[in-house]
Amino acid sequence: MLKKIFIVFVSSLSFFLSYFSRIAWSIVSVYSSLKPTVIEDGIIFSLFFIGYIIVQIPAGILSDYVSPKIIALLSLVGLTVSSFISGISSNIQEEYFGSILMGLSAGWIYPVTIKILSLSFSRQELPIAIGYYSLAWPLSIVLAGLILPWLSINFGWRFSYYIISLISLITALMFLFIKSRKGERSTQEIIMKDKNVIIVSLAGFLFFLAYWIITLYAYKYFLFIGLNDYLAGIAYSLLALAGIPSTIIAGYIIRSLGVKITLSLFELFYGTLTLSLSFLTLPIYIMITSGIMGFVRFIITPANSTAVSLIGGKKAGSVTGFANFFWQSSGIVAPIVASFIIISMGYFLLWIISGIIIIISSLVYFMLLKI
Repeated sequence: MLKKIFIVFVSSLSFFLSYFSRIAWSIVSVYSSLKPTVIEDGIIFSLFFIGYIIVQIPAGILSDYVSPKIIALLSLVGLTVSSFISGISSNIQEEYFGSILMGLSAGWIYPVTIKILSLSFSRQELPIAIGYYSLAWPLSIVLAGLILPWLSINFGWRFSYYIISLISLITALMFLFIKSRKGERSTQEIIMKDKNVIIVSLAGFLFFLAYWIITLYAYKYFLFIGLNDYLAGIAYSLLALAGIPSTIIAGYIIRSLGVKITLSLFELFYGTLTLSLSFLTLPIYIMITSGIMGFVRFIITPANSTAVSLIGGKKAGSVTGFANFFWQSSGIVAPIVASFIIISMGYFLLWIISGIIIIISSLVYFMLLKI
């Protein structure tokens, strides 16, 4: 039992770091001495995701061929180095390099940790294990909103990256204590012909396109409508705070409703809440809406992970890598789309468009065959 808890903990902490590192710039850039423009911000986000998606399919395939814990360990070492580079960057070009290297390192973590979990837990246990594993996602956003503004103001923006670098190294060493067998080989041609894999990849792309716009630009939006640094940080954290309890119960909801209904229903609700950001601009409404969004959003996260695990079965690593390639490709497009909308049309239409995209995604998920 303790062995399985340790596996979930280390896998989740790795996932936390891969996510925390990618959203850190959305907050610390406000305090950065490099003074990035909106366009430079977008380039940094896009470079991370270019590096991230390049390794998704290789990560999935390799996790089905070799011990996934070795891949996880090496990717965390890469995250250690790239985070340190981002912290010491003296100009925006060096930050560009640190960002793409960070993406190339972090991109391995999700497919290999999902593979580790699929090898360690039975089909009945898996949704629950993934629920606890997925706590990493809301926690990373909550802690980003609460800690990064404070660290940047009191110790300087670079200190955040040094902390990420140190914790990444410690986590990498933890994988030395995990025993993980090799997965089973898979055939990419079969994966690409599976209807469920195509649906999950397409619907996930649409959802994450909108989601990354929310995650990368919400903090700046909260400042834009008049919230101070700390209130904006709290509002940003609320986008995930209620996700902590919802992630824990998500596995039970998924097991009860099924993956298909869970994804369609909760995405429809999340899309509607995103639309409301354009109309509810008073601080109290922003706080309430952000809190509800956090609860709903993090039912969706473990549902996505459970979907690829169940669809993949013995090919879980490859299916996860293939689907996540498309999911995270949205991270390249999102900053470019968001920058264009903000500059030409403003935040009002940014949230309207994002909400509509999420609702379309929920309809695509409803086309899933029974899983």
